[in-house]
Amino acid sequence: MDHLIAIRTFQRIVETRSFTKAAAHLGMPRSTASKALRDLENHLGVRLIQRTTRSVILTTEGAEYYRRISRLVTKIDETEADMRDMGTAAKGRLRIDLHSSMAGFVLIPMLEEFRQLYPDIQLAFGVGDRPVNLIEEGVDCVIRAGELADSSLKAKTLFKDRLITCASPEYLARYGVPESLADLENNHKIVGYFSAATGEVWPMRFRSRGNEKHIVRFDIAANDSAAQINMLACGLGVGQTHASVVDRFLRSGQLVTVMDEMTNLRIPISIIYPPTQQLNVRLRLFIDWVAERFSGFN
Repeated sequence: MDHLIAIRTFQRIVETRSFTKAAAHLGMPRSTASKALRDLENHLGVRLIQRTTRSVILTTEGAEYYRRISRLVTKIDETEADMRDMGTAAKGRLRIDLHSSMAGFVLIPMLEEFRQLYPDIQLAFGVGDRPVNLIEEGVDCVIRAGELADSSLKAKTLFKDRLITCASPEYLARYGVPESLADLENNHKIVGYFSAATGEVWPMRFRSRGNEKHIVRFDIAANDSAAQINMLACGLGVGQTHASVVDRFLRSGQLVTVMDEMTNLRIPISIIYPPTQQLNVRLRLFIDWVAERFSGFN
């Protein structure tokens, strides 16, 4: 017995005072409606309706059961309608996780446009580089740099970001422009980044004559990408970051790129989300919007 169908059948029989009308309203044969009521009565162990050839009469137990289940069925109907609305309307909460520099220097300055388009979508941001279990933590999507490690998730590449080496004009005036990897490693202050989740230092990556070379050491480092960029802008050394997150610093002259011919790597920036068959409207709209806005960085 489908318990909810049996309850709805009983409710409709009471409201129409007819097995035939109730069955027609529910789109089932009269015999199916009769069986659903019998199954419900057997399940409850009480008679709900007295059947006569001309009328349907509620028993005392039936009247009490109808009073109670009517409120429940109404609540279920309202909940299902709300869920359908949430699935088809641009409203509700969207949880997004991304690095602090991508949040503060790239995405947040664009958000007023998204808020104007979809004012009923609530945006909740988690900021950091730790691994996020999207399903367990209820996160709708993450924006990350690099190749997708978990193949069970879905990913959409937003753009290929250029890795750059940079420093402030004040630092370069004081220490000079690094001319080679050896010069950089031996004669310059290096501003690094390390993972807050693992403590791993992210190496500076260079490509020379087809070979990739790394510098792992640092003089000062942060586990927050926005803080690392601030260190660079304050003249604390030379470091590597993504071009997109320092675009405004480069445009304003607060940072200057160096060793461009050796820093020609491009890193995929992707939006990653659970492998659900049907995306909720909030997430689909956000993915489409952020893909269009970020396409300018290609």
